[in-house]
Amino acid sequence: MRRTQGDEVAVRTAGPDDAPALDGMLRLLTPTSSFMRFLVGFGEPKPGLVRALLATGPRRGALLAVLPGGTAVGHACWSVDDAGAVDVGVVVVDGWQRMGLGRRLVGTSLGHARDVGAVTLHLDVHPMNRGLLATLRRRLPTARHAFADGLVGIDVALADLFSPAVRAGGTPPRRSARTDDRASR
Repeated sequence: MRRTQGDEVAVRTAGPDDAPALDGMLRLLTPTSSFMRFLVGFGEPKPGLVRALLATGPRRGALLAVLPGGTAVGHACWSVDDAGAVDVGVVVVDGWQRMGLGRRLVGTSLGHARDVGAVTLHLDVHPMNRGLLATLRRRLPTARHAFADGLVGIDVALADLFSPAVRAGGTPPRRSARTDDRASR
């Protein structure tokens, strides 16, 4: 699926009723994109995985990036632990990668997580995901990187992410007026 001029993508909250859209999006992923996000390959998305990716609660949520016709081209999910660390997972359909959509999904997720008490961001990235690692090193200069259990763990204070100096480098603001709520579907 390739982006065409004039396509506009909305980032909105997602929930259980979005299972068909997320299932369809996951089927569009290449094996490489699927592996970089889930650290395993899968053929057909299992209903349990789709449900888990759409789980919501007081300290967790899910987002979809959708085209005007309703086709999902990106997904994010986030959860905040008792220590205030937010873990964010994002995947974008291949034809929509490197266009800022992942950054919007992360920024929106972080805004929601901060609203419910998150104070740090934690990411686990496969070391072969060199493009993402390079982007993170450039955009998150204060982040700590550590190799453990075959993954690169990245931790950074949310206060650093939302500072004016980091925002100038391209980290999205907490939320945009265009972002969110199910009413915008």
